[in-house]
Amino acid sequence: MRRLTLATVTTVLLLAGCTSGADSDGGPTGGGADSDGGPAATGSATPAPSEPTTPEAAAAPDCDEVWTAGAVLPADYTSCVTDGEEAVQDVTACTDGTSLVVYLDTFYAITGDTIVEPAVAPLQDTDEFGAAYSACTGE
Repeated sequence: MRRLTLATVTTVLLLAGCTSGADSDGGPTGGGADSDGGPAATGSATPAPSEPTTPEAAAAPDCDEVWTAGAVLPADYTSCVTDGEEAVQDVTACTDGTSLVVYLDTFYAITGDTIVEPAVAPLQDTDEFGAAYSACTGE
């Protein structure tokens, strides 16, 4: 539903731009024709494929920049973006207010702590993940 609403709003905005009025000399506003007779290049209202498509994604960092073994997952981390889309990740709320985040079933970290990439898959079966999960949830 959210994508449908975003697509509808984008379509309405694009259509409104296409039907904009004339400038003071009676010609169309914001352009003209380029050398091959097509519309002149102006700014685009639609995001490029690599740009985030949701407000949440627009504020999120690129996943490849965040999820590196040995780096620290920021304490205020909430999400990241891959190919313009908010990434899917498993998040478990911890008893101390932090979160245990699993990304791509390859990396995990507690917010504000070191990112771990176990050598064994699935990472949820490793003793080190089990210890991190227990420390997080108190189970």
